[in-house]
Amino acid sequence: MKKEKLLNSYRNEKSDEGNDYINDISDEKGFFAMLMVIMIITIYKIYMNLPFGDTGAISLSFLSFHSIGRYKQTKEKDTLVYGIITALIGITFLVWYVIETI
Repeated sequence: MKKEKLLNSYRNEKSDEGNDYINDISDEKGFFAMLMVIMIITIYKIYMNLPFGDTGAISLSFLSFHSIGRYKQTKEKDTLVYGIITALIGITFLVWYVIETI
């Protein structure tokens, strides 16, 4: 009976651990690819003596929204603090970029 009850609970969750795992791995690879592109663009901008605060703001906004979204699910205070700090640094990068390009 326990086996059938367990199978029913998984069916009711509408969740598939295999698909969740595939999505997690894909998200992780996509995130690292995005960071690599941002790093290449940032290095190029530094080399060409261009303002580069926009690329920092993009990556930090991703980390901030991810952390705050995770906090909503887990209620881990460290995650919330990390999300707030990355948001503040990201906003600082964005403001710095706008000031540099005016």
